[in-house]
Amino acid sequence: MREPDGGRERGISLASIFLLVGIVAVAIATGFVAYAVIRDNRAALVETYQVRLDLQEAQTLIAEEQTGVRGYAATGERLFIDPYRRADVQLHGLLERLRAHTRRDLLSPLAADIEDVEATHRRWLALVVSPLLADPGAAVAAQLELKGSRLVAHMRADLNAAQGVAEAAAEQTQATVALSVFVSIAVIVFFVVALGAVATRLEYLRFAKERMLRAQIDERNLALERSNASLQEFAYVASHDLQEPLRTVASFTQLLQRRYGARLDKDADEFIAFAVDGARRMQELINDILEYSRVTTHGKPLAAVDLQSALDRALANLRSTIDERNAVIDAARMPIVLGDESQLTQLLQNLLSNALKYGAREHPKIVVRAMRSDGEWTISVHDNGIGIASEYHERIFRIFQRLHSRGEYSGTGIGLAICKSIVDRHGGRIWVDSEEGKGAAFSFTLRAATGGDWVQ
Repeated sequence: MREPDGGRERGISLASIFLLVGIVAVAIATGFVAYAVIRDNRAALVETYQVRLDLQEAQTLIAEEQTGVRGYAATGERLFIDPYRRADVQLHGLLERLRAHTRRDLLSPLAADIEDVEATHRRWLALVVSPLLADPGAAVAAQLELKGSRLVAHMRADLNAAQGVAEAAAEQTQATVALSVFVSIAVIVFFVVALGAVATRLEYLRFAKERMLRAQIDERNLALERSNASLQEFAYVASHDLQEPLRTVASFTQLLQRRYGARLDKDADEFIAFAVDGARRMQELINDILEYSRVTTHGKPLAAVDLQSALDRALANLRSTIDERNAVIDAARMPIVLGDESQLTQLLQNLLSNALKYGAREHPKIVVRAMRSDGEWTISVHDNGIGIASEYHERIFRIFQRLHSRGEYSGTGIGLAICKSIVDRHGGRIWVDSEEGKGAAFSFTLRAATGGDWVQ
C-alpha cells in the first residue's frame, strides 16, 4: 500500500527539484536582464550629463564669439578676431557632437533646438558678423548691435530649451535606473523566498522519505525476526524430530545385523552396512546444516576476543587428527579482535581441519599468520596440500559444494560455507589463494579491538 504514496512523493520531489532549477534559471536570467538594463541606462545617464556640459559650453562659446566681434567693432584691432575664430571653430564641432547625441531616442527632441541654433548662428554670421568684419566702426556697430543681440538671445533661448530637454532625459534615466534596481531587489527577494519555500518543501519530503524508509526497515526487521524464529523452530525440528527417526533406523539396522547376521548372506550384510552408513551421513549432514543455521541465530554479541585462545581450543579439538597425520603446526601469536569467541574457534577449526584433510599425504605442514592493516587483522591459514584450481576459488564457499567424491575425501561440503557465514557476520572478508598442486592459503579479515593488540 506504500508504493503509490512513495511514487507520489517521488513525483512531488522531482517537481520541486524542477521548480527549484526553474527558479534559479529565471533568477539568473532576471539578473542578466537587470544588469543589461542598468548598464545601458548608466551609459545613457553619462551621455545626458555630457550633453548638458556641451550645452553649457555652447553658451560660453557664443558669448566668447559675441565679445570678440564687439571688441573688434569698437577698436578695429585684429587681436579680437582670433578669439572669435577659435570660439567659432569649437562651436561648430560642439554642435556636430550634439547632433550625434540626438540619434538616441531619449535625446531626439534636442534635434530641433540644435538645428535652430545652427540656423540662427548662420544668420548671425551673415547679417551681423560679416558686415562688421568688412567695415568696422562705431556707426556700423551701433546699427547692427540691436539685430545681433536679438539673434544671440534667440540662440541662448534654444540652448536653454535644449538644456531643459537634457535635464528631463537625465531625470527619466535616473528614474529608470532606480526602478530597475528596485525591481531587481524585489525579484531577488522573491526568489530568495521562493528558494526557501522549495528548500523547506524538499527538506520535508526528505524527512517524509526517511520516515517511510525507517518504517520499511522496521517492517523488514520484524519480518527477519519472524524468519529467524521460523529458522530456529526448523533447527529444533531438525535436531529432534529428524534425528530421532535416523537414530531409530540406524539402531534397528545394527540390531538386525547382530541378531541375524549369521543367518544372512554376504549381500544382506553389505546392504545393512549401506543403510547404517547412509543414516550416519544423513545425521552428519543435518548436524552441519544446524551448525550453518546457528551462525546467525545463536551468535553472541561481538566483543574483544583473544584469538590466541580460540586457536588453542581449535588445535586441542583437532589434536588426535594432528597426531595421527604427524602434522607440523607453525602458528604465530594471534591478536585481540572484535568477535564471537565460540564462532571464531569454529572458524579456525574448520580451516585447520580442511588443511589437515587436504594437506600433503606425507609431512603435512600448516602455517598460521596474522597481519594488521588499517584497523583490521588478516589471518591466514597455509597448507602444503593438493591446492585448488582458480576456477573453483569462489565456488568452494557456497553451501553443498564439493570438488572431490566421498571416496576420496569425506565431508558434507558445508564447512567452508559456515566459515564464510561466520566471517560475514563479523563484517569481514574471506578468500583463498591457491594453485592446483601447490597448496592453499585461506585468509579472512577481522576488525581489531580497541585497547591493544595483544594480551599481556
